Amino acid sequence: MSLPNVVRGRCVVVGDSTAGKTALVQVFLSDGSDFPKNYNMTFTVELHQKQVRIPDTAESVELFIYDCSGKDIYRDVLQSVLNPNLAIIVYDVTNEKSFQAASEWHKFIRETKKDKTTLPGVLMGCKTDLTERRLISPKEGNDLANKLGFVYMECSAKDNQNIDDAFFYLANEWHKMYSNGVNATLNAA
Repeated sequence: MSLPNVVRGRCVVVGDSTAGKTALVQVFLSDGSDFPKNYNMTFTVELHQKQVRIPDTAESVELFIYDCSGKDIYRDVLQSVLNPNLAIIVYDVTNEKSFQAASEWHKFIRETKKDKTTLPGVLMGCKTDLTERRLISPKEGNDLANKLGFVYMECSAKDNQNIDDAFFYLANEWHKMYSNGVNATLNAA
């Protein structure tokens, strides 16, 4: 059985407000050329799309990226529209509250997943450029990621450092799952 040239996957980006979700997504979508200088709160969810080429193949993963609001008021709406295949939980390395909320976000996205298949994910520590204000160590982030069953990464959207890593990792994981036939409905977006 040959694979289609494009495999589609739904990637949710969640975390507390002001953790860096939208900046992460916008810098990724613009290939590093667009860092949002002003904070604009996301209302409910913003949907974006980008194809990620899978190395050593003729295939791509088309990521449908759901940039989700961090406000509690939107959780009911989000729960009714989300059914993620992939997830990025974002926290701000200078904000203890956003780090502590990561476990709750993990629980939330697990509850929104309609099937119980594997959910590849990344715990992303954002704003690493704020070195003097940093409160959460890489070890703490890595320990939490291991507890959640996710991979740990850090980035700075402002400095365009390690932005693509999470999306490329998830696209490759999704492609592997699809090619191994883990779920017959993986191609539905």
